[in-house]
Amino acid sequence: MSNLKEGGRRNKWYLILGILFLVYGVYRLYSHLTAEETDNFGSVLAVGFIVFGLYDLFRYFRKV
Repeated sequence: MSNLKEGGRRNKWYLILGILFLVYGVYRLYSHLTAEETDNFGSVLAVGFIVFGLYDLFRYFRKV
């Protein structure tokens, strides 16, 4: 028998997806802010990716 609890394991996919969403969201936001013509939907979508990436990182690093 193992002494490790299954609930204590951290899901590595939260970390991977959190980093990917955060990097992609920052890239999208930067490209929308530096472009001459921008649309609001692209900026909102980029902020959504950033928030979701931060949420995934929070789920990974909080104590389960």
